[in-house]
Amino acid sequence: MNMNLSSRKTEHGNGLVVTVSVVATILAILGAAVSYTGHVSRVAQRSRRTALAMEIADGHLEYLFTNWRNIYRKTWITYGIQTGGTDYSVVGTNWFYTSLYNPSNGCSGCALPTPIPSPYASPTPFPTPPQIPTPSKSYFPTEPNYIVKQYRIQAVDPMVDLCGDNAVQEKVVGNTASKNTCDTTAYVPIPAGSPPPGAYGPNCWTNTTLCFPYSYYYLAAVDVEVPAIGIGNTAAGVDSGYVMAKVRRIFEKKFDLPWSYAMFYNDDLEFQPSSSFTVNGPVQTNGSLYVGTSNFTAQDRVGYGGDYVNGYSPNDTSSHSGGVSTPNFVQGMPPMQMSPYLPFGWNVALSASDNNPNNDNYHDIIERPNTSYTDPLSNIRYYDQAGYRLVINADSSVTVTRIDSNGTVTTLSGNAYNTWCANNGQGSSTTIIKQGYGLYDSREGNAVKVTNIDVSKIVSNVSGMTGWTGLLYVADAGAGTATNVTLPGQVYSTTRRAFRLINGSSLPSGGLTVVSENPIYVQGDYNTGGTGSSVNSNNGTYTSPTASGYTRVPAALVGDAVNILSAGWSDNNSVQGIGSRVASANTTVNAAMVSGIVPSSGGNYSGGGENFIRFLEDWSSKTFTYYGSMVELYTSQQATGPWTGNGTVFKSPLAARWYYDSATFGSASPPGSLQLAAYLQQQRWYQVY
Repeated sequence: MNMNLSSRKTEHGNGLVVTVSVVATILAILGAAVSYTGHVSRVAQRSRRTALAMEIADGHLEYLFTNWRNIYRKTWITYGIQTGGTDYSVVGTNWFYTSLYNPSNGCSGCALPTPIPSPYASPTPFPTPPQIPTPSKSYFPTEPNYIVKQYRIQAVDPMVDLCGDNAVQEKVVGNTASKNTCDTTAYVPIPAGSPPPGAYGPNCWTNTTLCFPYSYYYLAAVDVEVPAIGIGNTAAGVDSGYVMAKVRRIFEKKFDLPWSYAMFYNDDLEFQPSSSFTVNGPVQTNGSLYVGTSNFTAQDRVGYGGDYVNGYSPNDTSSHSGGVSTPNFVQGMPPMQMSPYLPFGWNVALSASDNNPNNDNYHDIIERPNTSYTDPLSNIRYYDQAGYRLVINADSSVTVTRIDSNGTVTTLSGNAYNTWCANNGQGSSTTIIKQGYGLYDSREGNAVKVTNIDVSKIVSNVSGMTGWTGLLYVADAGAGTATNVTLPGQVYSTTRRAFRLINGSSLPSGGLTVVSENPIYVQGDYNTGGTGSSVNSNNGTYTSPTASGYTRVPAALVGDAVNILSAGWSDNNSVQGIGSRVASANTTVNAAMVSGIVPSSGGNYSGGGENFIRFLEDWSSKTFTYYGSMVELYTSQQATGPWTGNGTVFKSPLAARWYYDSATFGSASPPGSLQLAAYLQQQRWYQVY
């Protein structure tokens, strides 16, 4: 009995041990599960809070970019006269102050950055970019208790060596040999007196000593902490109970030239050719791109800033409708949305109602300034870039001035004046300009008073012209004032004025840019070294649009509008119908063109890119060859007649060869400065602690 009782006690004790052991195991497993669940929860919380921190930091980066871009768009600096606002140094690091970053002296609330001093730049007037504020916390309502630890923009070396000893250096934290970790709480800024280093493209322009495109880079850095219970690393600079996301982006200001494109439009660009039309160079529009036909072929990249529509512009309501076919683009290179390239990198503060006529639109860059008002465009206006200016006054007298590199203006007289214009401004057979001409422009539906510019006489006299820069500015101030033009059978009263370039087959060796606020007509071959059949391209030779022995030079035609006339154009016949206005010879023009358009509206088609160059003759039996770069920056202000394709104004050439002149504009630009700039966000990366 005792043995049985003892055995039962032993068995009972063993059962207790087993039970306790099982319970302990279960509790251990449960504890591990709870611990694991807590760990998973913390990891999940950390991931969620880190993602939230990244989102808030990304929002701050967008805010930085918008403000940085807007400040940059409204400021520019220049070396001085005749530079066209060219800025070879851009701005220093501490031009972009934020509410948390003032690198010049570390002060709080500083709003006026320290400028780059001469000789790098001497801006006039001096720009004073504002401080960039921190976004309101109300923009991020999901987490009102976040903390911004860093918020800055500063210039960097193009290689962006964050942990090295280049232009930007980050403070090393911890054992870098094992962690290779950089903390961005302390940058070493580029000195205020030094321009940031640039990164240059492949095409070098010998007359500016620059290579295009070229860019300047800025590092934008935002560190954001958000609350996360039980998480934090004070030793690593993170507040206890917080997680931190360190987010970085590169902002790029990219400069280019419009001559880098076969066709550059500041406004909407349309292609609706009725026959085959090919563009063999890059195409870019800051506006929207409308192409509705397979007649259009692009042989290079095509970019747009607004929208791309395989169809018609909503402003072109009656000229085109119905079926749409697919245009032809390079395989694998459909049209791409690109950041707009602003002329001079500046966003014109357009205001037609501020009583200042000097800042209405981009057309102002070809106009004479109104001296009764301040001129925010003085550093980029072609009038101020010119070495020589010729202005026909309202009474038909002519004022010729020379502008030296210091901005000193000299009014010519005596023999120097007579080279340009004699007989009290009327000119003669020996002078460069001569008044007294008129033609009927059937597109405008009116007569035009015309002044001839004999380019051959510029060539023969240029060696004796002090301060010749290759840029000639001409204007007829009588535009808008009525005068009489006599053509066969009728005297016309007209307010229209224009200039016509004649004998322009050969240009000065350094190139020639002619700029006018009035329309420009070009009669005959231009920059070819010959005329008619002596120009090889007229016989179909694609690679040689010049006569034997002549090397074309960089040239530009910049005006309210640009019209091409054949060599045999007759002013007297201009009043007749299209049957009396027949192109007399195959014609070649080798020059960039900067011109305005009459946009599609009210049922009228703009003419599209295929009709950027204007004609007034029947070219159906002749070939027209164009080598250059076509640039549209503004709406025409004087040549405002809408395009019409009904055959009464002109008939298209038998063969229209349109070629981008990469050979010329790959190494040189026409005299004068006309730059473009885009503001881009490049790569983004995170550093999470």
